[in-house]
Amino acid sequence: MFICCNNKPKKENKSVKNGSTAAHSDAESIKQSKCEEYTNKEAIQEIKNIEPMNEKDKKLQEIQNIVNRIKVYRNQGKFDMSIDIEKAFVTSLIEQDLPTTHFVECRWAVNYTKFLERNIDDIPPPINNHKLLTEDNTNKEIVVIRSEKDTQLLPGLKPDRHYVLLNDRSWNFIQLLYGGGPTIIIDLDITVMSPDIFHDDLTNVTTHTANPSKISFDPAIEIAKYEIQNLEESEITNIKNTNGRSIPQKTNSIKINPKPYELPYVGLNNPKYYCYMNSILQCLLSIKELNNSLIKYPKQQNKKFTMAYQEFLKVVQNSIPGSSISVEKLQNMCLNKFKYTQQQDAHEFLLYLLSEIQEELVGKKQYKKEEFPNAQEAWDIYKSRNPDIITDLFAGQIASKSYCSKCKQISEGFDPILDLNLPLQKNSIPKEYKLYDCLQNYFKEEQINDVWKCDRCNFVNKSVLRKIKLTQTPKYLILHLKRFTQIPRSQKITDEVKYPEILDIKEFCEENVEYTKYTLKGVISHMGQLNGGHYVAYTQRQNQWYNFDDNVVTKDKTNQHLSDKGAYIILYEQR
Repeated sequence: MFICCNNKPKKENKSVKNGSTAAHSDAESIKQSKCEEYTNKEAIQEIKNIEPMNEKDKKLQEIQNIVNRIKVYRNQGKFDMSIDIEKAFVTSLIEQDLPTTHFVECRWAVNYTKFLERNIDDIPPPINNHKLLTEDNTNKEIVVIRSEKDTQLLPGLKPDRHYVLLNDRSWNFIQLLYGGGPTIIIDLDITVMSPDIFHDDLTNVTTHTANPSKISFDPAIEIAKYEIQNLEESEITNIKNTNGRSIPQKTNSIKINPKPYELPYVGLNNPKYYCYMNSILQCLLSIKELNNSLIKYPKQQNKKFTMAYQEFLKVVQNSIPGSSISVEKLQNMCLNKFKYTQQQDAHEFLLYLLSEIQEELVGKKQYKKEEFPNAQEAWDIYKSRNPDIITDLFAGQIASKSYCSKCKQISEGFDPILDLNLPLQKNSIPKEYKLYDCLQNYFKEEQINDVWKCDRCNFVNKSVLRKIKLTQTPKYLILHLKRFTQIPRSQKITDEVKYPEILDIKEFCEENVEYTKYTLKGVISHMGQLNGGHYVAYTQRQNQWYNFDDNVVTKDKTNQHLSDKGAYIILYEQR
């Protein structure tokens, strides 16, 4: 008997004795259940069809197998086991790198989460998406949405208030398990006509779809362990496969590898002078590890920047691809530092936001300047003091070597970095630079006219020969091109800088540094002059490059991200 939402779960029978035979094993009990259609092959083993299935059918069959298994355990009264399996499986589906295209009524989603967390006992009722539709569309089984202003939806619907968005597989799972509907799906194969957001004929918002060849369903979490933990010893017995051979229960595990979730692309509203912030946020939204970590961070009132960014992520996550959203909360939080009536610097905002979040995650602590015998020890100490996602993704380390003119000894200092600030030399005639030239200029050995006392011999050097090298490379390398200068006068350097799609910084690293190759991940470009300009961003979503210009999002069909003459901040991802 299937347990309906108004019945309490049947408690698992603990009376099975240790001396039970294989006839009382999990496989046999399934066969003897009232649900004859859920055979052992369906509920415990992956079904192997004679006819070859395509990839989509295989994924759907895997989902159906888990649904069958959960229903069997519910019918057997093994309620805790069924919840453990369900929670692990649906979490893995939600976290897969797939477009979120299916609507789920928000109140049902909230109660479902409470059920998985065991905060409520009743099994959720069928999904009721009728609440999201106008009266003329409530009887449809499938509703296809082509715009965020689609007339089939009730006006004024808000993400996280009226609905949440799921990917195709997680929707299939909960719909197969709980029933209900109707299915409300965003059609990504049709251009979204939304003139207040997209007002150029070239804009196409259909490319949110992920590349099918990149989607994987790889092993990582063994669902079978939940079954083994909940079975009596007598029930942990071998079962037979389709060839009649005895195999351990362990081999029947279905494993899932949750991937960092990639957010849909959306435009960001710009009420006044916020293009610097919007461009930075669009680049950060393309970093799956950062978003996946911060969106799951427990809510804490004293971490205001982290929580504001988390709320921003949730709005993006539940927004219709191609729509435009507000960033008002983050804007208001930065007013003390960045006035909305003035032009601001994107690089300054990037470091400010990352530093504020990092400080909230690890706490504000003061450490005295220390000397370390080697780079590895200095790095280990820094990492131990900053166990946060900002450090994990953006932090690197530079070693600075100073040469004493008297004793000829080398003194080393080690400093963490979040970016590299690469100077440009202003020329009277516009010049074309290469990014490698800027890096070589930054890391070159130079004579510094500054008084320096040697730690070895105590000799006071009036100048010092200094050389720097990278001793730790970050997962994401932020390169800042110093286009804005104050000396001898305030100006913007407009010379073009050529940057490669694949970057190898090996020559700027110590010999023992292993990971030195990078792939272009994002570009922030500045148009205009020092006191009046505009920022735009180029970055990726689902393996496709886009141009983000505040609330206008366009597909980068001409690969402008590889040759923008106004490149100001360049983001690379470690290969």
